[in-house]
Amino acid sequence: MTKEDFIKKFPDIKVQQFETETILSKQEIMDIVEQATQSFNSQLLEEKSVSEKVILDSQKSYSNRFHSSGGNAAYSVMANTLRGIYGTDVLIATGNSFTGNVLKAGYTKKMVGSMIMPNSLSAYSSKMSGAELKETVKNFIEGYEGGFIPFNRGSLPVFSGISVEIKETDDGYTLSKVTKDGKKVQDNDTFTVTCLAIPKHMKAYPADENIVFDAADTTVEDTWTESVSESNAVLAEPKDYMTLR
Repeated sequence: MTKEDFIKKFPDIKVQQFETETILSKQEIMDIVEQATQSFNSQLLEEKSVSEKVILDSQKSYSNRFHSSGGNAAYSVMANTLRGIYGTDVLIATGNSFTGNVLKAGYTKKMVGSMIMPNSLSAYSSKMSGAELKETVKNFIEGYEGGFIPFNRGSLPVFSGISVEIKETDDGYTLSKVTKDGKKVQDNDTFTVTCLAIPKHMKAYPADENIVFDAADTTVEDTWTESVSESNAVLAEPKDYMTLR
């Protein structure tokens, strides 16, 4: 529609000024917006491909849905990979350690960092006996004053290097059994153990003169991102780590 056509069709409307000789229809405006959006998205993708390097190539996708027989596949991938990074026999991560699904995709450095919760998650390592390990696992599952207390199935801790059997009750969760490689953990066994938790929760951890946790110098997010960036890391496969009854 031209300016002249508009004036003829709507004679009662006072036209003060036209910025253009052509008045566009609604459909024409929508088409222009769509074209502009597509062009903008294409530019963003081009800029991303140039400025952001893929540092982690995930060949499979894993869901963060919790299963009573097995646990959480996505979180298991993260825990197993981090256990290798920290070089520990056992890794225990609180339920607020990881962010969600592991995607089948190329991860940039920023995306890799976002796989860890942005809560100053830190690593605490110790050498302990089998009896002390079972007590530590119990504390993480059943909760302790000032610590992270699991409030539903999805918030239960994640384990790597061991498997646990847990009973769900009206009051919460109780530990029934801890095994490693299919065998019950014995009290006189020895393990290196790394726990992932936020500082205020570990600060409140029950004191034990036989267990001393050494805090890592960098956050889990920084350690994870740096390790993946420098070593062309490959994600570990998930393993069943929990049975909930």
